[in-house]
Amino acid sequence: MPDHSVRSGSQFRHYLEQLGKNTDPHVGFFGPESIYWRVSREPVLLLVGMRALLMQIAHPKVAQGVADHSRYREDPLGRGIRTFTAVYGIVFGSRAEAIEAAMAVHTVHGRVRGKVRDALPTGMDRHYDARDPELQLWVSATLIDSAIGAYELFVGPLSATEKEAYYQQGKVFGQLFGVPRALYPAHWPDFQHWLADMLASETLTVTPTARAIVEGLLSGTQFARLLAPVNYAVAAMLLPASLVDAFGLRRGRAVRAGYSSTVWLGRLLVRFCPRRLCGVPHARRSEKRLRREGLLGC
Repeated sequence: MPDHSVRSGSQFRHYLEQLGKNTDPHVGFFGPESIYWRVSREPVLLLVGMRALLMQIAHPKVAQGVADHSRYREDPLGRGIRTFTAVYGIVFGSRAEAIEAAMAVHTVHGRVRGKVRDALPTGMDRHYDARDPELQLWVSATLIDSAIGAYELFVGPLSATEKEAYYQQGKVFGQLFGVPRALYPAHWPDFQHWLADMLASETLTVTPTARAIVEGLLSGTQFARLLAPVNYAVAAMLLPASLVDAFGLRRGRAVRAGYSSTVWLGRLLVRFCPRRLCGVPHARRSEKRLRREGLLGC
C-alpha cells in the first residue's frame, strides 16, 4: 500500500473497505462480544482523557499540530465531543458508519500540517503532518496504554490474555486511522517495552507549546476551570514520572486527595450503575439496535 500520509480520499476509502471486507456489516469492526467494545463502553475511561492527551503532546510534533489546528482553548468541550464522536463511531458503529467516521478524521488530518517552532532534539525534522504514520502510532499507543490502565483502575483487572486481545484489536482501531499494522510491536509485552523506550527517548520532548496547551486546557474557559481539579489530579497521578516532571505537575496533598476521591467515585459508579444504563451513549444505542436486529441477546 502507498504511504498513508499521501493517500487521496478515494484511496483511503478503498483501503478501509478492504480492511472491513470480512466484517459483519451490521456489527462493524469490533462488536459487543469483543474486549475492545467491552473496555471502550465504560464512561470512566473519559477520566483519563487528560492523561492520554498530555502523553500525546509530549511529542513536539503532536503538540504543534494541536496548537496550530485545534480550538482547544476556546472550545474544549466542542473539541472533546468531536473527538469522541469520531472514536465511538468507529468502535460502536456499523461497518459503514465506522468507515464514514474514519473518512471524516482522514479529511481533517489532511489539513493538519506545518512546522514546529520550538527547539527540537538533534536530528528531528521540523515538519509535521497529522497523517504521518509514526505520529499516528504514538497517538494510538497513548490511547491503548491509557485505556487499559483506566479499566484496571476503575473497573477491574484484565488477564494477560485479555490485554493481548485488546492490544491486537487496538491495532485494527489504529489501522482505521491510517496506522500501518506493521508499525506496531507484535504483542502486548513487546508494546510495553517499546513504550518504555519511547518514554526514555529524546523523541518525547515537552516544549513550551505543550505546556501552553496544558494551561489552556485547564484554564481557558469556565467549563475547563470547573473540570481542572479532576483533570489535573488524574493526569498528575497517572502520567509516567518523567512526564510529570517535564510538564511541571505537582503531586501534593490536595492533588492526591482529589485523585483518591475521583477513583473512589469512579469505582462506585461502575459498581452500582446497571450495565445498560452506564455504557457510553454510542455503545448503548448500538447495543439496542443489535438487539432489535436479533444480533445481540438480551
